[in-house]
Amino acid sequence: LMLLRAMRPDRLMNSLASFVTNTMGKDYISQKPFSMSSAFEETNKRTPMFFVLFAGVDPTPWVEGLGKEKGISTENRRFVNISMGQGQEAPAEAVVKQFAQEGGWVMLQNCHLMSSWVPKLERLLEVVSEGAHEDFRCFISAEPPPMASMINMPESLMQSCIKVANEAPSDVQSNLIRAWDNFSPDIFESCNKPGQMKACLFSL
Repeated sequence: LMLLRAMRPDRLMNSLASFVTNTMGKDYISQKPFSMSSAFEETNKRTPMFFVLFAGVDPTPWVEGLGKEKGISTENRRFVNISMGQGQEAPAEAVVKQFAQEGGWVMLQNCHLMSSWVPKLERLLEVVSEGAHEDFRCFISAEPPPMASMINMPESLMQSCIKVANEAPSDVQSNLIRAWDNFSPDIFESCNKPGQMKACLFSL
């Protein structure tokens, strides 16, 4: 690798990928498509889920889609999505307290804009989770700080959350894998010509 760095820097990235794959495994190079249902299984009423926001990534459809599968939506008033900003502290606290008692999902987005209020949210989650309903879930999203030395979320809150950092694909292969993952095996099985359908999807 040192020789490649000196003589052929254009081949270094591919060589590094091969080196990491051979020594540590393919999982460190090829990112598997994100599964919201698998991540949700690790949560409980005491463990919130924290989404790290990146450009081109919106976790709202993931949460809403999973909620509909489990019978939790805005239509039945068991799911509330709040975009945090000035004046949203009291409504957010009220929803957290309500759903902790009755059961429901609350999603608090863009919490990096309310960094001074987040410690209060952390304490509130600690209090309500003690006797919370089994169906209570809290989802939090925030952008990472602009510099690594900066902190916009309490460390203790981050340690208590299931953290999801699902960046947008940066290469063609990752884009193809993520796009292909949108089609479940049931879709192909329900088709009369699964072979032709797969070929068409691959061409698209």
